[in-house]
Amino acid sequence: MNIIVLGHIGSDAGYWVIGQDGKVHHVGGWAPERLAEVHSALNIIREATQLKTPGLAEAAIKSVVGFAQKELQANIKEGGAVVLAA
Repeated sequence: MNIIVLGHIGSDAGYWVIGQDGKVHHVGGWAPERLAEVHSALNIIREATQLKTPGLAEAAIKSVVGFAQKELQANIKEGGAVVLAA
């Protein structure tokens, strides 16, 4: 189990992890522009779940889900978690 030590949430500065070896490791963050894009894509997905018109939510999500998945997979290690705050 890794323990994640967070600083300013949403920062492009990354975060620190206490690894299996007991040492503290820095994990770099996203570039500010990329972080803003990821944030917007995740907001689109979140907001689309509120749409009631048949097919509209799926179309909105489909437009950004590939980008969001690629970014999250590149920046979140296996076994990690993403927490979205409203």
